[in-house]
Amino acid sequence: MDMQTLQQQFYDVMHKYRIAFSEKGVRANLDGWWANKRGLYELLRRHPNWDEQELALVFRFSEERELDHNIVDEAKFEMMELARTCGLSGAGLANFETALNAATASYSRIPEERYLETISRYGGITCAAGQKASRIINKLCLRFGLDRLTREKADTDENGNAVTKTIHPYNAVFARLADSLNPVHIPKTGVLSIHPCDFLEMSNRDDTWHSCHCLEDGGWRSGCPSYMGDSVSMIFFTVDEAVTADFHKVPRITREIFCYREGLLMQSRLYPSDDAGQRDLYRSLVQRAVADCLGMPNLWTSKNKSSEYRGFLKTAEHSYHYTDYDNGYAILSFLKGWGKEYEPMTIGSPTLCPCCGEPTKHEDDLNCGNCKPMVVCKECGREIPKGDAEYVDDAYYCHTCRPVCSKCGAAIRHEAHTATDHAGRQVILCENCYEAAAEPCRECGIQSICKNLAAIRFCPWADLLADAA
Repeated sequence: MDMQTLQQQFYDVMHKYRIAFSEKGVRANLDGWWANKRGLYELLRRHPNWDEQELALVFRFSEERELDHNIVDEAKFEMMELARTCGLSGAGLANFETALNAATASYSRIPEERYLETISRYGGITCAAGQKASRIINKLCLRFGLDRLTREKADTDENGNAVTKTIHPYNAVFARLADSLNPVHIPKTGVLSIHPCDFLEMSNRDDTWHSCHCLEDGGWRSGCPSYMGDSVSMIFFTVDEAVTADFHKVPRITREIFCYREGLLMQSRLYPSDDAGQRDLYRSLVQRAVADCLGMPNLWTSKNKSSEYRGFLKTAEHSYHYTDYDNGYAILSFLKGWGKEYEPMTIGSPTLCPCCGEPTKHEDDLNCGNCKPMVVCKECGREIPKGDAEYVDDAYYCHTCRPVCSKCGAAIRHEAHTATDHAGRQVILCENCYEAAAEPCRECGIQSICKNLAAIRFCPWADLLADAA
């Protein structure tokens, strides 16, 4: 385990969410994490699936997902709303709805043959036995022109300039309906982690869902370091099967907290859906992993009624995580053959400000509010006041590493250019402003001696003299 690497990764998360931090504050968090998580580290690293770089057990598995009629119906309703937005009405809308209902009536990947005639007659398309429902629905929607609807969306380009993008709402709506009609084996990667950044990103802003622990806008964002700094909490999450490293940087498909201490394993709420089948699968994976690490038979007794487990779970004082386990979501598993008395586990820890390292008293803010907000320059590593830093490409920089353009006031992302202003002072320009400044000078007959004569002071055509002009 490389503490310097963990420190840089912690820095990156602070940069991403624009949180004030310093080396002292981050080290305080990491020192507290290591002091308390070391027991879990020694336990989990006995497992053959342990990844030392990721500080996690990594599982490859497939989930079987059956069709959910409610999800199909919701997606179909959304498609009908899109049809109305496209202007379908009267007989046209009725025909589209009849054909769409027939295509989804079987609630299966392939519609029953008895519905094909109805689809063809009312939808005006040809379809054959054995065709996927998603393919039929796509042909139907194209036939009625749902793909032609566009909307304008305000956005920014790679240079931060305001632009307007054209989007096609049909693509997203069709994808949801098609996905709802495909019961499949879903290959995933499961991660049981004690990596500090996996706790910080337990509700990654790039997820398709958010919880109250999201560092960007969560009401309980201080809960991330709270779970991170205790001695019992592990975070289990699933990601796309293609992900093989840097798990804390990628969106989570699902996520939940597990806590382990002396023969007791607590499973908390599963986000985003708390699906019972998924919870059972994930619990079985973690139970077997813990039993294997202990060298004991994988035999557990599980309790899911609060009256049966309440005395075994405690929340640490001055903790600011949201206690799902106190709100009816906990399942507590007792390892059979433990041979000792089961003792209560204490969950959570005080949240330490990543800027000064002192405890914070706010569930919705990692920073204590009492220290001067500082950040560490992404490029040179120098600590600077947050208000004096430039925020570019999801990171803070000092003005030496990211100078500010004297003309437009924006941080210079790439090469900085020098120029001379009307007062004869040297200024720094970004690429766009440099090109604009150089343009009138290129046509001037005295450009070669302009700078030497300081003629820019009297030039009616140029505000700045680009050095390369």
